[in-house]
Parts: sequence; structure tokens; C-alpha cells
Amino acid sequence: MQKIIRLLTIAIFIGYSLMAQTNYAQNYFALPVHIPLALVGNFGELRPNHFHAGLDIRTNGEEGLPIYAVADGYVSRIKISAYGYGKAIYITHPNGYTSLYGHLRGYTSEITTAVKAIQSNRETFEVDTLLPPDYLLVTKGQQVAWSGNTGSSGGPHLHFEIRNTKTEMPINPYCFGYKVADNVAPRIEELAIFPVGKAATVNGKQSMKKIKPRYNNNHYSVIDTVYVSGEIGFGIKCWDSETGSTNHNGVYSIELQASGRKLYAHQLETFSFQNARYINSHIAYAEKEKNNDLIEKCFLSKNDKLEIYRGVEHAGIIHFSDDSIHWLKYIVKDYDGNTAEVFLKVRSSSKHTLVVNEKNSVQPFFDCFTENKFENDEVKIILPPAVLYDDINFEYSKTLDLKAPYAALHHIHTSTTALQSEYSLQLKAVKLPDSLQSKACIISISSKGKVEYEGGSYADHYVSTKTKHFGNFTIGIDATPPHLALATKSKGQAVANFAKARIIGISATDNLSGIKTYRATIDGKWVLCEYEPRKNLLYYIFDDALKSGEHSFRIEVADDKQNTSVLSFKFKR
Repeated sequence: MQKIIRLLTIAIFIGYSLMAQTNYAQNYFALPVHIPLALVGNFGELRPNHFHAGLDIRTNGEEGLPIYAVADGYVSRIKISAYGYGKAIYITHPNGYTSLYGHLRGYTSEITTAVKAIQSNRETFEVDTLLPPDYLLVTKGQQVAWSGNTGSSGGPHLHFEIRNTKTEMPINPYCFGYKVADNVAPRIEELAIFPVGKAATVNGKQSMKKIKPRYNNNHYSVIDTVYVSGEIGFGIKCWDSETGSTNHNGVYSIELQASGRKLYAHQLETFSFQNARYINSHIAYAEKEKNNDLIEKCFLSKNDKLEIYRGVEHAGIIHFSDDSIHWLKYIVKDYDGNTAEVFLKVRSSSKHTLVVNEKNSVQPFFDCFTENKFENDEVKIILPPAVLYDDINFEYSKTLDLKAPYAALHHIHTSTTALQSEYSLQLKAVKLPDSLQSKACIISISSKGKVEYEGGSYADHYVSTKTKHFGNFTIGIDATPPHLALATKSKGQAVANFAKARIIGISATDNLSGIKTYRATIDGKWVLCEYEPRKNLLYYIFDDALKSGEHSFRIEVADDKQNTSVLSFKFKR
């Protein structure tokens, strides 16, 4: 019965993927910038844990470029965060779509007034608020903001999206007629062949093989013949660019044919945010973790709910059991139809199939569709259903680490296995003093020794948290408050002279759990401080309403384990 349910699930997703492409309104939306459209990132690019949901538009490498509403509508949402899209604005349009503008430096006056009122009322910099349809109306071509570099941005640009208002699914802006000069075909860097079945082999081995096609005069060729046996999957590493650009952007579609028949295809027209993390099942995740190599699989994991697939037979997996030559053809396209193709020849062999003896395995078997548990005297693990992308033979071991005195170093499976969502992890604390119990947390330690805070709290001899990755875990202590220092030059005066200053800058760093909350006041009254984690900077922009004279500034900052620091001083304005 369970096998039938799985087959029905796969059929539903494949059926969804075969739906015809929506007819999107052309030329309804204008450009959000009044300069030629040039990109640093396109829709569907492979990003950590997600596909890119919009266009990253160049702003001449500068901040402060005027940003315009692409159609009539109303400001439906304002979100400000130190991370993600930073300062962002959402405009809902009467045709059923919503446009998003992210990484902004700031908003125009009417929107700024509304934002500051919300921030002041809540006494917080970060806000995420929905607005009624009649509150902030905008017209097509009206300036609404200035471009910036806020949030998780790698440089000045505008992040621009179009979403279905009802479903909130992002749509490729190219579908609405946005055009970038593009006469450049995608580039194919690598092909990959995976032994998927337990007895499958590639060139007689149970390991993936990568091949770099030869490229000459816009033509790709592969001379080598690969020997395969058993259940085999295929993959590809490729990228796209536009006319005059050197960026490695995402491709629009990939198709794999076997003996002239479509075996697999996907297309980056739309996807849902709730399923975006399934990108980790779409790529060869272990290869990304080991070699930073982004190979897109042309076959499906058992648990893969992405909406991008456009017809997949047998999950994209071929069972080779004869002694014949088989031809495969990869077809890679960008949105304008520029195409790159390459043929791969494989020889199926019935002689290289391995005999697998599973009776001697002592590793617990985890089915990706069911809840899975592992427990001993020192660790408790619970994986809800659908956390895994495929079934695994779960691995666990531990070692003692003198740098982690309150628990062993627990090796929870392997960091090269991706997870879709959180699982519960509990580690038993050993000889943890009562005074440190509230400061205890779980930390992960990478193979290169990098320590990451995983959160957690202590209760009944265990520290518990939820995490989205496997790896090496132990118990850590964060009893150190954040370090605060005046970043703005004050020349060491008892009363800082800020008569001509634009901001008060505070350097804020934390040793482990990270800056969680902060509150600043001038003369005892709350003032807005903005936070830039990349610069470890909290800053207050002087308000014209602040009167001349001597004032007192105070800021209190706490990390995630409630370690608190206070910095206060007097200044002249």
C-alpha cells in the first residue's frame, strides 16, 4: 500500500508539471528603473537552499537610483529586516499580481512617514506589516523608493519580483515581456553519471563520474564511452549569460532525452516558496558540500515536491541491464531560446552489476516518508516524515573533545546529506554547573573547525534544539555579553562632539549566539537604530527634530542567550 501511495504522489507531481504554460499579460508592467535593463542575477538561479525568485537589476554599482512602481496599485506590505531583502516594499496590482522591490536604501516621503510611524509605535527597526488597499495608492511610473544594498545583499542592486497575489508564487518576470539583449547560448561545463541503485555501477564502480565535454565553435562533444549497469541517473552543470555580460546566471530549461525519447525536463517559470528548499534534492548536494560544484540532477529523489518539472519518466532513472550502446542528449535553453546540446554515449553492461548483501548491515534504516528515531544514553534524535529526500542507512558515532567538556562530539550521520526541514536533537549534558544551564546551547563544528550556533535550551539533563542539517554537534556555553564600542570618532572627549555628524555608529559584535535584540534611547526616549550585520554596526541617523545642546545616548544589546551589554555616553549636538 505504501508503495502505491508513493507512486500516486509522483504521478500527481508529474501531472502538475505537465500543465500548459500560463498566458501572462505582455507590456502591462513597466521597468522599475529608468536605465537600460541589465542583470547580475536572473530568475531560477541556484542559490543556497532556494531558487532565486526574481531579477537582480544592476544600478550602475551605486545606491540611490530612483525606483518606480511598475503599474498602478497600492502598497500592500512593507518589510524591513537586517537580513533577506533588507528594506523591501510590495505593491499589489489590480491584474492579480504583486511586485516586490528589495535591498532598498529607503522609501519616498509618504511611505517613509508611514514606516517611521509603525517603527515608532512598535519601538523596533524590523517590521513586517500588511497595509489596507486604500492606505498608500501608487500609479504606474511613480517613484516609490531608492535602490540600495540592505539586507543579505552582496553589492548595490535592485531585487525585483512579480508574484501571483493569491498564491504568492513568484513568476519569472521574463514571462511578462521583460527583455534583456541575449544572443548567447547557455554553457555546459560538466556531465555527471550517478549509480542510483544499490547494485548499480559506473565504469565498474559505485561512485559518480563527471565528464567535461569538449567545446569548439559552439559545439559540444564527448568522446569517452561510459560503462553503466543497473539503475543510473544523470546530471549536468550549466549556466547562462546575456549579450555583453560575463555573469554566470541560471538557465531556463533542461531536457534529457534517452534514445530520442524525453526522459526528464524542467522549466523555471514559477515555484512556491514553501517548496523552494527542495532545491537541495534537485542538486547533487554532496558534490556541492565537498567540492562546491553545482550539478543539477536530471532524476528525482523519492521526496521532491518542486513544481518545475515538465514531464519525467520513471523519475528520470534508467535501468541498464543489456549489453548495448545507448545515446543520451542534453538540451539546455535560456528564455530567448538560445540552445546548447550535447550527446553522451553509454554502454550498458550486464557484467558489472554488484551483488549486495544487506543482511550484515547494522545501520538503522530511515525511510524518508516516515518518522525516524535514534536514541542512546547520550543523544535523542527524531526526524519527522519528509525531512529526508531519500531513504538512508543512518550513521552515528561519537568522539571525546577536550574543548567541549560538557558533552561528547556527536557525529550525526553526514553533512553531505541534505534535509528539507528541521529535526529534533537532544544531547545529554555532563557535569554542567547549575550556573551555566541557562547559557547552554548546541553548537555544530564543521570538518574545517568552523563553529556555528544551533540554539537550544537546557532541561532534565539534556540540551535540546531543532536543526536542518546533519554533522558534528556538541554542547557549548555562551555566557559572554556582546561587545559594544563607539564607532563614530569622538576624539576621546568626555562629551562627544556630534555637531556636524550624520549618525551615531556603534560597533556591536558577539562571540557565539549573535545579536538578538537592541534598544537605543536619547535622553530616555526611544530612538530608531538600524542594524547592518555585515558591518557589525548599529547606527542612529540624527533627526532634525533633535534640539541643539547636550544629550545622553544609551543603547542596550542582548544576544540570543540573554547576555546583555550597555553603552552610554553624553554628546553635544
